[in-house]
Amino acid sequence: MNTASIRRNLRRLRARRERPTERVELLLCLSILIGGTTWSIIDNNHQIKVAGVMIIVIVIASLIFSSRAMWILAAAIIICLAVVFKVHGLNSGQLSVSGFVMIGTALAVAVIQARRRDRLGLRQMSAEKVIALIRDRLLVQAQLPVVPDGWTVEIQQRPADGAAIAGDFVSNRLVCTPDGGQVLHLAVIDVSGNGIAAGPRALLLSGAVGGLLGSVEPDQFLTAANDYLSRQRWSLGFASAIYVRLDLTTAEYQIRVAGHPPAVHFRPIQAPPWRTSPATGTVLGVLPTLTGVSDSNVLRPGEALFLYTDGVVEDRTRDIDAGTQRLKDTVELLAARDTWQGAARHLIERVPTNRDDDRTVVMIRRDPLAVSAVTADVEADRSPGKRSVTSS
Repeated sequence: MNTASIRRNLRRLRARRERPTERVELLLCLSILIGGTTWSIIDNNHQIKVAGVMIIVIVIASLIFSSRAMWILAAAIIICLAVVFKVHGLNSGQLSVSGFVMIGTALAVAVIQARRRDRLGLRQMSAEKVIALIRDRLLVQAQLPVVPDGWTVEIQQRPADGAAIAGDFVSNRLVCTPDGGQVLHLAVIDVSGNGIAAGPRALLLSGAVGGLLGSVEPDQFLTAANDYLSRQRWSLGFASAIYVRLDLTTAEYQIRVAGHPPAVHFRPIQAPPWRTSPATGTVLGVLPTLTGVSDSNVLRPGEALFLYTDGVVEDRTRDIDAGTQRLKDTVELLAARDTWQGAARHLIERVPTNRDDDRTVVMIRRDPLAVSAVTADVEADRSPGKRSVTSS
């Protein structure tokens, strides 16, 4: 082998630029391995120490290293084992043949795992990191919009059984109108399944939903989402959705639903205090065309609109009506205490009786003490005094 070939092979063993930390991690593992071997040789033939060090290094390496780095580490482990055997030989009281076999088996499994991760395109990327990337992308979609004074929007989500990601996601967009007003578009989507199994599908659908919000007419949003979902041809290719378009100037809202639990409108100074939205519709991704009924109303000062997924109000021990009533009772208790801050967090933690399904709660509330300047002008225009001045 000539000098040029040796240099090419050495360059192949170097860490890639997009993975600059692997070089440091590899050097750290090699240092631990060599240090443990040296300590075992010096410290009165305690070979069991080097076995423990090797197992620890193998376990760590199998989680973070590419197959190329694992081959380098495997060669270093074989050399260290050869040195231990040369100096002390085999000692059944310290490290026997079975110990060497266990180390070799763990090393083989680690190399196979690293090669499998490379084939999947996950070089130096653990499953935890992949899940974290999916979770961060979904959280970006659910970031709270900066709404004008007089409005409060709270979003709370909890994956099933404490998982890192969920099949529920929230997407929102605040759009400025030509007349200077603002319109909030908000959608709550519940992808079939729950937890980590539904997370990747939720990620894919969230990108499409985020692009559609505010870009298509409100009556076409769910239709466009249904067309997109139908083209994916997933084995569990359906999702429920609820979409709200809220004019933050006039406080008028429209609700459209696709197989999702209905929104509830809390009106504390009216009787009855609750209005359940009659909006209905077929679930996304099942039929080529959607059918349904939309709903519209106005949020007056002091009133609130609640959106939620079925994991909040439904489980195996009760139907959705009982869960919805529990949600309403909890909201009324918060209203009686006048503790609205953190209401969505309180609801998502207190209302569900089980934690085996993904849960999402969204609260949109209009401040009872604030009325927008535009609304005040409209009311002034309607007053008798204003009309008489205009007529003169």
